[in-house]
Amino acid sequence: MVNPKTKKMFGDILVEGGLITPTQLHQALAYAREREIKLGMALQELGFVNELAVAKTLATQLAMPFLDLEKIVIDAEIVILVPELTARKYKVLAIGRKPGEMLVAFADPLNIFAVDEITRILQSKVVICVAVESRISAAIDRIYTSSERQAPLEGSAEESLAVSAVNDLLLQAVRQEASDIHLEPTELGLRARFRVDGIMRLIKEFPQDLQPSIVSRIKVMSQLDIGEKRKPQDGRFEAPVSGKSFDVRVSTLPTNYGEKIVMRLLDKSKVKIELTELGLTPEQQTIFEKHLAYPHEIILVTGPTGSGKTTTLYAALNRINSIQKNIITVEDPIEYELAGVNQVQVNPKAQLSFASALRSILRQDPDIIMIGEIRDVETAEIAIQAALTGHLVLSTLHTNDACGAISRLIDMSIPPFLIASALGTVIAQRLVRVLCTDCRESFNPPAKVQEDLGLEYSEQLILHRSKGCPKCDNSGYKGRIAIYEILPITNAIQALIMVKASSHELFRQAIKEGFTSLHTSGIEKLLAGVTSIDEVMRVTMDARE
Repeated sequence: MVNPKTKKMFGDILVEGGLITPTQLHQALAYAREREIKLGMALQELGFVNELAVAKTLATQLAMPFLDLEKIVIDAEIVILVPELTARKYKVLAIGRKPGEMLVAFADPLNIFAVDEITRILQSKVVICVAVESRISAAIDRIYTSSERQAPLEGSAEESLAVSAVNDLLLQAVRQEASDIHLEPTELGLRARFRVDGIMRLIKEFPQDLQPSIVSRIKVMSQLDIGEKRKPQDGRFEAPVSGKSFDVRVSTLPTNYGEKIVMRLLDKSKVKIELTELGLTPEQQTIFEKHLAYPHEIILVTGPTGSGKTTTLYAALNRINSIQKNIITVEDPIEYELAGVNQVQVNPKAQLSFASALRSILRQDPDIIMIGEIRDVETAEIAIQAALTGHLVLSTLHTNDACGAISRLIDMSIPPFLIASALGTVIAQRLVRVLCTDCRESFNPPAKVQEDLGLEYSEQLILHRSKGCPKCDNSGYKGRIAIYEILPITNAIQALIMVKASSHELFRQAIKEGFTSLHTSGIEKLLAGVTSIDEVMRVTMDARE
């Protein structure tokens, strides 16, 4: 095992090297703590240093070689001796070898865990070199993406095949932008499917004899009990893939042919999504932001599972988050960690439900409360009381449309006057697939199709449809965008709530006030060439007109 030649702190090394002053170090440390980032990144964001200067100073102070990766020839056969996930996790690159030694470039040579792991994998003495992190990442992207070769297998054949299989699945899932990986045992083996843009795709079939090793590998990564096969288990692990950090949520379920595993991939970079990126029209965004500025009311986001409700809530929190506000969430599970936000995980085993957590949160002097989901009467009642006592409350509800959310609350036996007083606006949403811009084709839809869409017939109407090409895996689509309907609780809507009006009555009144339905929002995306007729009809078939 090889260890770095010093135990000095990174910041002290930069000060000794004359790269920064002690005052700048203290400023950067405070900046890094406040934003929960590494010191090196803080120094760069503050403009005190650049990547190249940091790397060269580290090399000089640690008496290690500095490698300029732009000026050397990199042997891909050597690079792939280190698995891609490991290389990305530790930002390392195997450069060359000679008898008994391996030359490896590190972005952080002080990371003893990285040095130990690379030494274990290469089974050789490691000569530590220092290189610029961005150049290491660029080389990893270039070499691993283009290389179809695999590193030599380690351990037993089955274990090595399982490690390679899981790594390949994760890499392929990230490249296809899959949200979930499904591993399903069948009579003949193990079937792998990805959910991409909301649709399941068959990816690969593994032989039956490899199934136990793959399942065990994922369980080990997720810190689950590999001996327990009769009960469902939940776990998680972090995976740096293709330059991004993913939080992988793992769920196991016993079936008649073995354990089914679902891995949900959460891209941590998406936690910073903004309202402008969601798909709201300018008018809808104006309404949403106006209600986010109100100090006390409930904003409800509705839609089926997988419609992007949590993403919308996180984008809203990003917009209103500030050091002057105490924001607390209660979630199940916490999908992304939000800087500056106090997040509470529901824990049934500890009797910490949405309702019980909310009662405690209200004693924590919050300004804004986000509830992952209103599932029962008790949670709904506490949320309403929180809004009536001066808190902005954001939450979700499972209903098909915005008007249906009001009927659901009434069905929960919430007094109508409380609903009318506390509810500020209801947002319903769906996700439609976006047409691949490389292969979409235009056409003039027949009169019957235009009529079915509710459009006035025009011979000049041009819409777009999917075709399929290698860039979209022949699906015709690449990515998804949300369509919305936003129902502000106006005086007229409040009056209807007070008399327990039906969803149809609420909908008719909303239309009179300029309400844009989900179907109409979908048509707007269709006319703009963003999506297809099939997508609009698929996700809005239950929307009212």
